[in-house]
This record gives sequence, structure tokens and C-alpha cells, in this order.
Amino acid sequence: MAIFLFYFSETYLYFDYTLALSRYEGLKIRIAQEPVQSQILFFFAYLFITAFSLPLASLFTIFGSALFGWNALIIILLAASIGASLLFLAARTILSDWLYKRTYSHRFLTPPDFKENAFFLLLGLRLFPIAPFWIVNIVPAFTTISLRSYFLATLIGIMPGTIIYVWLGQTIDELLLNGEWPNLMTLVDSRIWLPLLGLGLLMTVSALYRTFTRQTNSDKAVTKEKNG
Repeated sequence: MAIFLFYFSETYLYFDYTLALSRYEGLKIRIAQEPVQSQILFFFAYLFITAFSLPLASLFTIFGSALFGWNALIIILLAASIGASLLFLAARTILSDWLYKRTYSHRFLTPPDFKENAFFLLLGLRLFPIAPFWIVNIVPAFTTISLRSYFLATLIGIMPGTIIYVWLGQTIDELLLNGEWPNLMTLVDSRIWLPLLGLGLLMTVSALYRTFTRQTNSDKAVTKEKNG
């Protein structure tokens, strides 16, 4: 969304592409000189963003993927899963009351049968993100799901979406290294529209899954009232 706003608002007209490309190339050189330190720094920065629910994860994923290539996939998956797990633990302990109140309106994400199928239901919430990532990080903390199941469901569930984001970041890196700046014209390039298509399909499936989930919960509630 931020990318589209950047272009349609004509902000790009005031953007210094030459300077940005120069800074980007300089950053790539620095990373090549200190690869381990750079990856460790990126890991902790991403973990911090996830643990504190800062709205920078998507941007960091694409930018980090452009800088680190497919190595970023492992870094992002681990940092996001560990960061989410730290927030999960905080929601069960020191921040329990505060976070419970903040996420109370999203209790529908954990239906009564959640505790019997906790791993697979959380896996579904990760694969089809019908609620903000930080919300899904917190709500399961108020169920009986174990930390191990939570971590594994998160790690596996965010993998498909992360792969698409990393793919997009890699494509942007190719364009930048060739001296091209991503713009609306590059959307016709299959290197750009294929990962964007993947993101679009993921969002569409998520919307359908959200509709199905709400309808199912509504039907259950009606059935319960009739039986009661």
C-alpha cells in the first residue's frame, strides 16, 4: 500500500533517485565487507520490531531481502517467530491485563474449540492473516496453547507470505543494481508483478477465510442458542 501511495501521490517527483541508489550501493558494499555483523544487526532490529509491534515489518522484510538476498528468509522467519514468542510470553505474564483489554474485541479469533486444535487453528491464522500480525501474536496467549506449539505454528505459518516478500525484495534489488528505480512502468515486468500477484492471492484467500470463519462462528452461535 505504501508503495502505491508513494507513486499515486506523485511523491516520487521530489525524490532524489541518484542519491538513493548511491546510498543503497554503499550499504550493499558495507554488508559485503561485514556480512555476519550486518545479519546479526538486522536480526535484532527485526526481532525488536516484532516484539514491540512496530508497523515496520513489511518494509523491513522487503528492504532486508533486497540487501541480504535469500539469506534474509531464515533471519526474518527466526526473528519474527522469536519476537512474536516474546510478546506471547509478555501477554501471559507482566502485561497480561493490559494486553487482554487491548485485544478483547478480537476474541473471536480463538473460538471455544481452540484449545483442542490449538496448533492447527493458529497455523491457519498465520497462513491466512485475517487480523493484524500483532493481534495474532497476543490473542493465543489467553488460551492453553503451549509456547512450543505457538512458536512452530508461527514459524511454519508465516513462511509462505515471507517467501513472497523476500522474492519481491530480491526483484527490487536486481532493478536497483541495474540502475533502475522501481516505478509504475516496472509493474508490467514479470519480475515485479509475479510476487505482487502472489501477495494479492494471499490477501484474497485471507479475505475468503475470514468470511468463512465468521459465518461458521455465527452458525455455531445460532445452533447453540437453539439447543439452549
